[in-house]
Amino acid sequence: MKKVITVTLFCIVSAVLSGQTTRELYEAYISRYYRLAQQQQQLYGVPACITLAQGLLESGAGRSLLAQKANNHFGIKCAGDWSGSTFHKDDDTKDECFRKYKKVEDSYRDHSLFLQRPRYAELFTLSLSDYKGWAHGLRRCGYATDPAYAGKLIKLIEDYDLLKYVSQTDDVQQSDQPTPKSHKATKHKHNGKVHAKPAGKTSNVASPDPQTDTLTISPSSQIKTAASQATMGTVDLFAEHKVMRNNHRRYVVAREGDTFQSIAMEFNIRLSAIYRYNDIRNTGYVLQEGDKVYLQLKRTKAAKRYATYRVRKGENIWQIAQDKGIQIKRIYTLNGIAEGQDVSLNQELRLR
Repeated sequence: MKKVITVTLFCIVSAVLSGQTTRELYEAYISRYYRLAQQQQQLYGVPACITLAQGLLESGAGRSLLAQKANNHFGIKCAGDWSGSTFHKDDDTKDECFRKYKKVEDSYRDHSLFLQRPRYAELFTLSLSDYKGWAHGLRRCGYATDPAYAGKLIKLIEDYDLLKYVSQTDDVQQSDQPTPKSHKATKHKHNGKVHAKPAGKTSNVASPDPQTDTLTISPSSQIKTAASQATMGTVDLFAEHKVMRNNHRRYVVAREGDTFQSIAMEFNIRLSAIYRYNDIRNTGYVLQEGDKVYLQLKRTKAAKRYATYRVRKGENIWQIAQDKGIQIKRIYTLNGIAEGQDVSLNQELRLR
């Protein structure tokens, strides 16, 4: 992406000569796209300040050839399983293939999804306000080849006070919902084993553990998009489920009749990714009402208040992993448990 940034700087110089200052260009870009960056933060956990800084840097405040001809604001190339439109230009090598989008919103969402890849998983263990950690992590994980990439992002965030957009997500509010009533235990399978599973009616509104840090997206801030745009990766923010947050990860609570496939389609996420985010290896598992379904990779450690956890009656290791928002393989590793082995009543587990 080195040449992409060089070309964008040329575009900025041209704009300056035409009467606009670099600061005016950057401020106009921020004003135009900060709400879009905040929506991506709410849905996918990518800090709004990082998204804005990358958009500014990679697209030259929206004035680069790639941004203007392909609506690509993040320099994302066609590598992998990209089957959408393309745009070719010289970059690190001659005539490289870049992704082309119908509109800028699609580029922003594809950027968020691009960062959900396993190579970037370590970034999501950082807080949203740790912009320096995110900037250095992006460079370390190989997002860009420029050795000064992290420093450039940090400078943009500090020069334009982009961190304020991380906390100024006014359309996100604390969830204040009742604890679900206790239910009878039913049986369900995970990884081929039968475990006890709480069952019964739950509210149509997600009802998490009152001790869990949860967030919901307010309908007043949501922007409806046409269903026909889903093929380009545009989310219908008026989806049936409320997106909530547990251990800094986004999830929804399954309702009666939901399947992993229906939730994957609702949020336009690959089914294989939904399975991976939720540690589902036995794809024959039937989603139960009240199950948490994560929309992004869970963290490698639980919240500090759950440094240790004692197994309760009827719980299994998968339920604990889902409830605390931690990857199940990390529970195995932290506690020296063989993969596939379950836990026993009153067993004390390390979760971080």
